[in-house]
This record gives sequence, C-alpha cells and structure tokens, in this order.
Amino acid sequence: MESFWLCDDCLFAAAYEDYSTLSLYYTTDETVKRFASTHHGLMRLMPISADFDSEAGWGVEAFSLLPCDGCGSPLNGQRHRFTRL
Repeated sequence: MESFWLCDDCLFAAAYEDYSTLSLYYTTDETVKRFASTHHGLMRLMPISADFDSEAGWGVEAFSLLPCDGCGSPLNGQRHRFTRL
C-alpha cells in the first residue's frame, strides 16, 4: 500500500472538507492560493484513508522536515499518515 504524509491543513481538508483554518494564518490572496494547492494535491492522491491513531501514537510524526505530500508545503511540522485505497 502506498502511504502519504499530510500536514494539518491537508488533514482537515481530507477528513472534514474543512478549509476554514487557512484563513487564520494567511492573507486573503495567500488563502486562495493555499486552498487551490491543497485541493488539487488531495484530488491527485484520492482515494485515501486515514492510517493513524493519535491517541495510540502511531502514524503521526510530531515534527517532520519533509514537505507535505498533499499540498507540497515545505513548512516543517506535524504530519499524519494516509494510505491510498
């Protein structure tokens, strides 16, 4: 199975189709660009399913230096594992 590591923004977009958190961190123009890259990146990976359990501690990297496999963001941070169905 092919696995992907997604940032928090992509996590909320993939799990809940919720892009509202983008406006908390970015200007309006940046939000539009970030929405487009996140949406396009997730559509490219679909169909995917969550493959992590944050309570048990598996499938979550608390701090990753790798870019997000969904949107391609180079920002360091938390990543969650998803698997292609």
